[in-house]
Amino acid sequence: MKLTPLLRCPLCQGGRISPFRKGTIDPQAISSADFRITDSRYGSRWALDSCRDCGFVFANPLPDGEAIAGFYSALADEEYSQEDEGRGRNFSLILERLRCLAPAGASLLDVGAASGIFLNLARGAGFQVAGVEPSAALVAEAESRYGLKLFRGTAEQYPTGETFQVVALLDVLEHVTDPAALLGSLARLMAPGALLVVVTPDIASLAARVMGGRWWHYRVAHVNFFSRRSLTRLLADHGFTIVQTRRFAWHFSLHYLLSRLLPLRRGSPLQKPLERLHLKLQLFDSLEVYARKEQR
Repeated sequence: MKLTPLLRCPLCQGGRISPFRKGTIDPQAISSADFRITDSRYGSRWALDSCRDCGFVFANPLPDGEAIAGFYSALADEEYSQEDEGRGRNFSLILERLRCLAPAGASLLDVGAASGIFLNLARGAGFQVAGVEPSAALVAEAESRYGLKLFRGTAEQYPTGETFQVVALLDVLEHVTDPAALLGSLARLMAPGALLVVVTPDIASLAARVMGGRWWHYRVAHVNFFSRRSLTRLLADHGFTIVQTRRFAWHFSLHYLLSRLLPLRRGSPLQKPLERLHLKLQLFDSLEVYARKEQR
């Protein structure tokens, strides 16, 4: 994989960058399996630098965007939808807030839609839905499970001519090598006054500082990290005004949470009882931000 050393912050172009955390992976040995949503090898990370001007934390040297896109295209993640009830609880809370901020029956685009769990719930809540997902396997799963026909590709490749009143970036920004380019691409897909909802890990959170190199958001798939300050800057630079900021809470089954820590096998006698027990996990280390596109 091609790696490009950066001398300036890719977010603010400031030159005051410094090492943040040493890398723990071999970039030449990774595969699409390393990018699974359900990967639990916490602490796996690229070499990270931090910008002292805006607080953005990013992989440096920067991995090749086309290579990363290729990994996502070939990605298969059979475990993701097996936790659909817990993920659905996470997404339902977002939809409740969107119903208060967006018009009834609003058109909604989910970027990085995975197997369609969020879109299926959004459709049931009255939104007119569309989705973008690079993984062929997840696109096929969304159609077989929910009858959703997702666009296979990236937001940059999504056909022009249609605009949306709501765009969702749920745990997506940390995966892309050029978040600024992604926001620029979304601008052409959003109607004036449209709403953007972003969920992303908070590198400045107490949990991130306390857990250090073992923070659970350090994964091969995550190539950059935002704080409230750096995310506010990114959004402002692309014509967005934040209207609401929250701390995202996770809902998972006890089986899923224990499987992140212990070698539990699927199909064991404990699986079904543990899957029926759901817990709310609030570590205050993920940002949930709603931002309005400026009307021009």
